[in-house]
Amino acid sequence: MKNLIIKNASQVVTCSGFAGKRGREMNDLHVIEGGTVVVTDGRISHVLRAGEPLPVDEAGYTVIDATGKALLPGFVDPHTHFVFGGYREEEFSWRMRGDSYMEIMNRGGGIVNTTRATREASEDELFEVGRRRLDAMLRLGITTVEGKSGYGLDRDTEMKQLRVMRRLNEAHPADIVSTFMGAHATPAEWKGREDEFIDFNIREMRPLVA
Repeated sequence: MKNLIIKNASQVVTCSGFAGKRGREMNDLHVIEGGTVVVTDGRISHVLRAGEPLPVDEAGYTVIDATGKALLPGFVDPHTHFVFGGYREEEFSWRMRGDSYMEIMNRGGGIVNTTRATREASEDELFEVGRRRLDAMLRLGITTVEGKSGYGLDRDTEMKQLRVMRRLNEAHPADIVSTFMGAHATPAEWKGREDEFIDFNIREMRPLVA
């Protein structure tokens, strides 16, 4: 919807201002009671208080009546790994009983487990699970997501993760900013050759993702 009017919102939470806030200032959300928001050509063009006249002709806009609802900016999640294979729910009980992350990794859990499952998953399988996770985030009000790779730790799987995020950015309403994180951990095949693994990421992977 490039042209949109959302009117009669009980509250419009503007969060206006560019400087970071601290302490009590964080409670100042610049809320407009009974406000209206106008989106023109895909951008917010006007935020109106109750009773202010519309500066545009409704005929060229999709109109949504938000009576009884609050309108606020979408949340941004700046650090996620949402494209991966498998789950590690069995490790929760291990953590609860006090096992360290390194102990879990040494028995094949942690990122080792997820890397194995992500390598085995097809691109379409990762696309589908990534889509479902984005759907869940969108329902919670998250509209922009930073997504990291880093669960492949080899050339083919890292590129597979990045391709999936690019496809999801095109297909899903959420905005996705993808990040290459190829040195997230040292995979088993590079154990004892950590410096060479870093060189591999710099010399071979960086040109592919630049």
